[in-house]
Amino acid sequence: MIWLEYLENINTSFNIQILKKNDSIIITHILQETQLVIILDGLVQIIKIFTNGEGLCTNLLKANNIIQLNHPKTKHVNYYYKATAITKTAIANIPMQELTKKTSKTQQSIKKFIKLNIYNHASYNIMIHILCHKSTKKRIIQLLLILSKEFGQSQQKHIIIPFYLSHNTISIITGSHRVNITRIMNELKKKK
Repeated sequence: MIWLEYLENINTSFNIQILKKNDSIIITHILQETQLVIILDGLVQIIKIFTNGEGLCTNLLKANNIIQLNHPKTKHVNYYYKATAITKTAIANIPMQELTKKTSKTQQSIKKFIKLNIYNHASYNIMIHILCHKSTKKRIIQLLLILSKEFGQSQQKHIIIPFYLSHNTISIITGSHRVNITRIMNELKKKK
């Protein structure tokens, strides 16, 4: 675990939390200002939830990604963010003030921190690749291809994604109705 080694090397305190599948944390601007939240292991979906109850998956984050969201400076906001574990997930909470002091002491620490943070930028592009497709079927296929690339285990002529995704979870990620997901997944099964 790259982050834990880094934090221990610069002598920074941190807390580790384990999220079971479907456990969630609410991400507020206060949390973002005071804590750095890093995914150590697992897979998390970040959902932007609006006041009307609708949600939009904005990110899929895996190990070594930072939960980093843009919160507006105004007090009247019509949404909040929720991070939901898709698989059993370990996260580290690091006090931002302490981390800033420790990394500002040496230029080498800053370079290492930036290098580790680069992992995060690729995760933002994942959702763009999924949601850019107009058809639900293409969004599902793109999601399955991305998950196969990132987590897939090759077995003979198959690629196995080593965790279960419910049709509801797929519908949230792809921005589609669960009924359509079931229909399309059954169609894809028939075509093998």
